Amino acid sequence: MTEPPSTKDEGVLRPFSLEQMRFKMVVVMSAGVMYRGMLIGADDSDLFIKGRLRWLILPLDRVTSIRLEDERETFDSHKSVPANFYDENKDSQ
Repeated sequence: MTEPPSTKDEGVLRPFSLEQMRFKMVVVMSAGVMYRGMLIGADDSDLFIKGRLRWLILPLDRVTSIRLEDERETFDSHKSVPANFYDENKDSQ
C-alpha cells in the first residue's frame, strides 16, 4: 500500500498571481511612492487600485512591489547571511 501524497507545501514556491490579492487592501510601491488601496485588477500595462478618495491607475513598469496591507515586510530567509559573514578577521586567519 502506498502512502498518500504529503499535503505540506513548506519550502515549495508557488507562482505569483494578482488574483489572490484582488479586492483586498494592498500596499504598492511605485516610482518611490507608497500607495494604499483596494486592488481591483491589472491589464497589460496598468494596475488599478481604488484609494480612499480616488481611483489610482499605476503603470506596471514603475511598480516595484505589491503586498497585502496587513502583511509584514520581512527578510527572505534564503537571502539572509550569518553575522560572521561580515567579520573582517575571518578571512585573514
